[in-house]
Amino acid sequence: MALLVALSACGSKKATGNDGDPAKLQAVAKKMVVNVPPPAGARPCTIGDLMGTQLTMTTLLRLAADPVPDKFEYQEFVNPPSLDALEATVLLDAKSSDEDRRTAAGRLLAAKTFIVIKTEMVNVPMALGVKEMKRGALGMRAIGYDATGTPTCIHVFTVRNDKQVSEWAMDQSDKPLIDPAVAKALRDDLTVQLVKTIADQKQP
Repeated sequence: MALLVALSACGSKKATGNDGDPAKLQAVAKKMVVNVPPPAGARPCTIGDLMGTQLTMTTLLRLAADPVPDKFEYQEFVNPPSLDALEATVLLDAKSSDEDRRTAAGRLLAAKTFIVIKTEMVNVPMALGVKEMKRGALGMRAIGYDATGTPTCIHVFTVRNDKQVSEWAMDQSDKPLIDPAVAKALRDDLTVQLVKTIADQKQP
């Protein structure tokens, strides 16, 4: 219920508990998954486009009740829950009441646009425990969709490990294997850099 209190505080629409049908939201999510455009398949996003209701690709797949591939691109460190709209968190929480789920679905169905954050390339060997001394980089796309689930725009960007964090990790990696604690620190840093990059891109 705490999340719904937060939703009520930040939204203008009154949360009645009867605003939406989760099945309708699932159908929109499925359409978005099916209609992921190719790299050059839509116009470039503007700053205004990037202000849409935001979801990570793993969350979109779960909203669509589709399987999440067992690949690095779908791991949590490149799909952090902090990037997801609170309504999506409510819908995916098994402890949410039916009333809360309907309210959350209604708010998502009322969104004019969506932005889905999709990881296209994971070139972060040290963060994955592979001893290849290089600064990690992620190839990302922000994909814009309209309210019906039709793609409208694409924004391509790169996220890299912080230089100082990378140099520290290399200094710590003088043994045959990468220390799991070092790999985790690099993954955590990538999450921080991803969230920061997305926030910065929304600034005028």
